[in-house]
Amino acid sequence: MFPTLPLLRGTSRSSWLPKRFQTGLYDGRSLQSGSSIGETFSSKTRRRWLPNVQTKRIYSESLKAFLKLKVTTGALRTMDKCGGLDQYLFRMKQERLGKKGLELRQMVSSALWGSFVWAGDTDTMSE
Repeated sequence: MFPTLPLLRGTSRSSWLPKRFQTGLYDGRSLQSGSSIGETFSSKTRRRWLPNVQTKRIYSESLKAFLKLKVTTGALRTMDKCGGLDQYLFRMKQERLGKKGLELRQMVSSALWGSFVWAGDTDTMSE
């Protein structure tokens, strides 16, 4: 039997999240929707809640540089608990990091363990 289309799709949460939520460290937060109910409970209005996203400059000890990132306030709080950006990237699961977080994790690990390779640089990868 041949696999069906849903089995071939990405299994991580980042594969079905909108692109906006893959451009920063959102700590697994995403868009939520629901109803705003009036005081008399007679009217329901559909609405959506967006995560509290801030643009911050965060220092990476292994890269020895500041990185300008979009992060949620929850992710900032978790970074404080973990002890910094580098520790946060290695402690969190892939689903909570998203695409940008995985790219940053790869950059930090390659800076720690030797030669630094950019994601799009194919010349240094073949050497």
